[in-house]
Amino acid sequence: MWIVVGMAGSLKMAQIMQRLLESEGILVKIRNVSSKAKCGGDTYEVMTLESESKAAREILMENGY
Repeated sequence: MWIVVGMAGSLKMAQIMQRLLESEGILVKIRNVSSKAKCGGDTYEVMTLESESKAAREILMENGY
């Protein structure tokens, strides 16, 4: 099961978070959750497997995300 471990306000930021986690060996996918909404900006979910979610959150926190 995929779990959201972070949110990003742009595709570029989501990809930075993705590369960081992947460099630590964590499988990541990103999903645009605002593509159908007309809210003026995009929002992306950064997701990992449930088994890796705790480690992923720690890595993101340590790096200021």
